[in-house]
Amino acid sequence: MNEGMQTSAESSYEAFLRTHPGRGNLKVQVSTARGTFPVAGALVEVTKAFDGVERVLYKNVTDPSGIVERMMLPALPTGYSRQESTAEESGTQYQVSVYHPAFLPVRGSTVEIYDGIETILPVALQPLVR
Repeated sequence: MNEGMQTSAESSYEAFLRTHPGRGNLKVQVSTARGTFPVAGALVEVTKAFDGVERVLYKNVTDPSGIVERMMLPALPTGYSRQESTAEESGTQYQVSVYHPAFLPVRGSTVEIYDGIETILPVALQPLVR
């Protein structure tokens, strides 16, 4: 990546943080067998693109219950949902990817985050066929 692109992405990220002063909480629940079994040890990444450059905003591993929680992410102010002109764009979208060596990866699941709200994203993994 060239330096100009990096600088542009950094300034876009800084502008994003200024315009998204709220915080929403994301909880990811990773399981297999149609939600029957939790998947411990799965890597969960939350990303967002800024000027074409993906930035990892959060990265953690699921606990024995298959959960990663308390991911506080920037969100638009709550007031956006109360005004007719901005109500449709009151959520902030992120991409969530989940990786585990025994399962097919899940890349780029879209999740929408709102100020002051906990969003729960269930992710079902499919075992690798060997």
